[in-house]
Amino acid sequence: MAKTKKNPRKSATTWVITVFCLSFVLSMLMSWSSSVALASVGIAVATLTVFLLVAIGILFDVLGVAVTSADMPPLVSMASKKVPGAKQALWMLKNADRVSSVCNDVVGDICGVVSGSAGATLAIRIVELTEHATVFAVGIWVSAFIAALTVGGKAFGKRIAISKSRDILMLAGRVAAFFGGRSPRK
Repeated sequence: MAKTKKNPRKSATTWVITVFCLSFVLSMLMSWSSSVALASVGIAVATLTVFLLVAIGILFDVLGVAVTSADMPPLVSMASKKVPGAKQALWMLKNADRVSSVCNDVVGDICGVVSGSAGATLAIRIVELTEHATVFAVGIWVSAFIAALTVGGKAFGKRIAISKSRDILMLAGRVAAFFGGRSPRK
């Protein structure tokens, strides 16, 4: 029985629609959960939430870069030796364009936007505790700090992602194997 070829235009359109829907749902969930979490917390928890969102964005950016810079032969060898997580890492590598898009564009960008809105809440909390600060001035400082932390963290992470791409993919593969329980379909 002959295999039918996939229509690349239909596949690309389906992927764009999938990414759009995934981005919409994830951003709603992350915005809602961070808004609920920050509604009545102090500065320490708000700051921790912002740091957590920035760290998630950086980690997913690292994975997105690692998947685009890794070599296939070592992962094929590990998968043939049934090393835990190797099949999942190999699947990520074979789907690098989509994995990178989800990691860098969907999760990374959403974390950037949500950390910015969480930063606005943090700025308001800081102003509430001080007499002479304005939301405008504190907001600029908080936004600049979040942006610098995000960009600096991603710059640092990219260097690691390129030099340790196989190790990062294997770690992600092990995590995927642990949570997924079985290998992805081919």
